Amino acid sequence: MSFDTKEYLHTRKEIIDRSLREYLPPDKAETKLHQSIAYSVHPGGKRLRPILCLATAELVCGSHKNVLPAACAIEMIHTYSIIHDDLPSMDDDDTRRGEPSNHRVFGEAVATLAGDALLTDAFSLITEKSLKEGISSELILRVISIISEAAGSKGMVLGQAFDLEMDGGQHLSVNEISNTYLMKTAKMITASVLSGAILSGAGEEEVLKLKSYSEKIGIAFQIKDDILDATGSHGTTQESEDKTGAKKHTYVSVMGVQASNTRVSELTNQAIGELESFQKTPNPLREIAIWLSEREE
Repeated sequence: MSFDTKEYLHTRKEIIDRSLREYLPPDKAETKLHQSIAYSVHPGGKRLRPILCLATAELVCGSHKNVLPAACAIEMIHTYSIIHDDLPSMDDDDTRRGEPSNHRVFGEAVATLAGDALLTDAFSLITEKSLKEGISSELILRVISIISEAAGSKGMVLGQAFDLEMDGGQHLSVNEISNTYLMKTAKMITASVLSGAILSGAGEEEVLKLKSYSEKIGIAFQIKDDILDATGSHGTTQESEDKTGAKKHTYVSVMGVQASNTRVSELTNQAIGELESFQKTPNPLREIAIWLSEREE
C-alpha cells in the first residue's frame, strides 16, 4: 500500500491541534493577552515542526504519545517567532495566513507579550507534561537544551538578525545565505526531529543521522520558499523586496530559479540518504522530505 502523505499530515495536524487546545487558553479566553495567544495558535498553519517530531518518534519507537508535549512546545515557539516577525520593527507584515497579523488586532504591545509568553510557557509545558508521561529528567533536560539553543542567539534569533541584513539589500554570498537559512529555519526543524528521537530512545548514531537529515530539509525548505516567492506561487512579486523597497538577497536572487531547484533536489536526496539505516517502511520522514521539495504553496 502506498503512503498517503497528505492524509498523514492531516491526521497528525489534528492530533497537534487537539493537544494545543488542551494545553493552551481557549479561543474565548477572558484576558486580552490570552486572546492574543489563542488568535495566533489556533487554528495555525501546517504544523510542520511538531509533525516532524511525531513522525520521528513513530520511526524510532512506533508511537508518538510521549513526545506530544515537546511537539506542542515547539509549535508554541514557532508561533511566538512569527508574531514577533510580523511586528513593524521586524518584517512589518499586516497579514498572516490570510488574516490580520496579531499586532494589527491586539496592538504591538500585547502581541509582543503574547510572543514572550508563548516562548516562556513552552519550556514549562515540556517539563510538566513530559514528567507526567514518565520521561526521565535527564532526557527532558537534553531536549530543553537542544530547543533553547535552536531558538536563541545561536539559532533562530541569530538567523532573524542575519535576515534583517538581507532585508537591507546587503549583498551576501550563497554560503552566507545558506547559513542564514540554517539558523533561521533549519535549526528549529532540527530541534523538532531530535526531540522526537531523543524522547523515543534513539541511539547516538541514529541521532546524528537524523540531525543531518533535518538540517538538509530545513535549508531546502527555505530555498523552496524563495522559489515559490520568485515565481509568484506565494502571491508575491517576482522580485522580493523589503519594506523600504530595497531588493532582498535570497538564494534565488543570487543563483536563479533553476539552480535553486537543483539545490533543493540535491539536499532532499542527501537527507533521504541519511534515513537508509532505518528499516521501517513506509518511512514518514522520507515522504515528508519529498513532499516539502515538491510543494506548490
